[in-house]
Amino acid sequence: MGLLRRLFSRDDNSSDEATTRHASQLSTRRSSGPVCDGDLQAGARAERWYVPSDAPSARFLGPDGLPTLRLIPYQDAAGERVLRLIEDDTGLLVGPTHRGLLNAGVYVSQLRGESYHEASCRRGNFTPGAQVRLFREPDNPHDPNAVAVYDATGRHMAAYVNKQKARALARLLDGGTIIEAVSLRGTAAGEPCEQVAIAAAEPPVLARLLSPRPSHLPPPAHER
Repeated sequence: MGLLRRLFSRDDNSSDEATTRHASQLSTRRSSGPVCDGDLQAGARAERWYVPSDAPSARFLGPDGLPTLRLIPYQDAAGERVLRLIEDDTGLLVGPTHRGLLNAGVYVSQLRGESYHEASCRRGNFTPGAQVRLFREPDNPHDPNAVAVYDATGRHMAAYVNKQKARALARLLDGGTIIEAVSLRGTAAGEPCEQVAIAAAEPPVLARLLSPRPSHLPPPAHER
């Protein structure tokens, strides 16, 4: 928990969500009128903060077999605090759907179905950095690969891993692989529970993601 407090001692002002929102605003403006040079330049800068989507899938795997990634805190434009992935060598942010994450054994999922489990989700702690637990539901009538996400107590359900990631995680869990997970986006107990996102991985991989980012590494691209 000390590590998580240190992570959130920073006050960054960027996130994928803020970038996506800005891109949407630009798109709307383009359809309704001219976009000023400042907007275009801001969008270009934001794109340069991220690892290219066509980067090789083996890019995030280090010689020790662990990912060359860490989780760092961000505060988005709406003031919400989240955790985001950043690449060690470049300081570039990594989008949650980048194909290289699966190759590195990192499974990031925006959960689905929070609205159906609002009461339960409100009772659990899903703040960024909080441990969460994964439970297989092979008899789920809607999806035999269903993976439910609960808080650390195992009593309060938030929602389900999205279907694409659930297929991969179901194979691992059913084969006896130990998978741990933390919340990347969410709220504390007693607060409205509208969006929860998680990162899941085998214990050594997750430990690497949560470890402090060495000071000799380049600063995050958005801070340069």
